[in-house]
Amino acid sequence: MPLTIETEKEFDIEDLQYDYEDSLKSDRWLDAPKEIKELFHELEWNIIDGEHQDTVEFIKEALEAEVTARTLIAGPMATGIAEVGRRFKMDEYFLPEVMMSAKCMHEALALLKPLIIAEKTEDVGTVVIGTVQGDLHDIGKKIVAMMLEAAGFTVVDLGVSVSPEDFIAAIREHNPKIVGFSALLTTTMNMQWETLKLITAEGLREELKIFVGGAPISQNWCDKIGADAYGADALVAVEKAKACVGKFDNMKGGEEALHAAMLEIDRQREEAKAAAAE
Repeated sequence: MPLTIETEKEFDIEDLQYDYEDSLKSDRWLDAPKEIKELFHELEWNIIDGEHQDTVEFIKEALEAEVTARTLIAGPMATGIAEVGRRFKMDEYFLPEVMMSAKCMHEALALLKPLIIAEKTEDVGTVVIGTVQGDLHDIGKKIVAMMLEAAGFTVVDLGVSVSPEDFIAAIREHNPKIVGFSALLTTTMNMQWETLKLITAEGLREELKIFVGGAPISQNWCDKIGADAYGADALVAVEKAKACVGKFDNMKGGEEALHAAMLEIDRQREEAKAAAAE
């Protein structure tokens, strides 16, 4: 029987700024057996340290213990890469370190992707996602794509360095409900805006919910360019995507009310985070 472990309320990962021993003392993964909790922390640090030669063994050990692929991605893999993202933003890590951590994620995802697809339930809508033109980084995008697939979405991943024109072609071909732009570099984030401008000029804006994400992206940037939602991490992106095709399906892309609804999801998560810390 699959091992069920809570992954959607793990807000506090400050221990990952320090060392493995501090992580063992944290309250994260307390509903997991002791050996699985330790394994999760090992996997977090494996990703942070970029020790890709050991990643697959950690993944295999977890799968043999009946941990689901979704739990691994949404749990220790997501927290580990989130700390890598924080270090990159704070100039504690640079591209070589990020790429080593990304290699860990690629090794793990290659093993987990078939399992994630197998976990997929009903088809709730199509998402087109890609890293914008000029940017060759895709690990965060791949995690979001897999989590969306596990949540029931059909995901069309356009890959990296996707031109605005290629986004338009994919939108016309696949008729998605959501389009996601990823960017890792500050030098490429403006292509999110340029792509959104072209979508608007082509008369497609109202039919699409536009999501933005990536290391240099923030809610302020989302507001500035007129996107509908900022995905701070994969879990938030999935939660907002599900809301967009569910409760807020009748809202058009670009509506102020839709934007406010996405911000309300963030506010509720912050409230839950504060409550969990008490």
